Amino acid sequence: MMTPDDYATRSGASFEKNAFYESEISRKIETFGNIAHVFSTYESRRAPGEKPFARGINSFQLVKAGGAWKVMTILWDSERADNPIPDKYLPPGTTSH
Repeated sequence: MMTPDDYATRSGASFEKNAFYESEISRKIETFGNIAHVFSTYESRRAPGEKPFARGINSFQLVKAGGAWKVMTILWDSERADNPIPDKYLPPGTTSH
């Protein structure tokens, strides 16, 4: 677990040296009343148009407060040989690596 400041401290030096672009390729949303869960499948690149060097899923938990959605938590995990992204979280016609 880390705070936004922890994340900035941990990742800042790397982002200063290495470009990082993350693009959403698929999204699944579930809602009930004033809560929502979003699975956002991403690809990571060092430059726009380059082949992705990583993929994974960002998981967002949101709550509706004061008429607006607020992010409560963000979790993520990356795709790897022992953790392929299930097809239901990929765009049609795309497969796990």
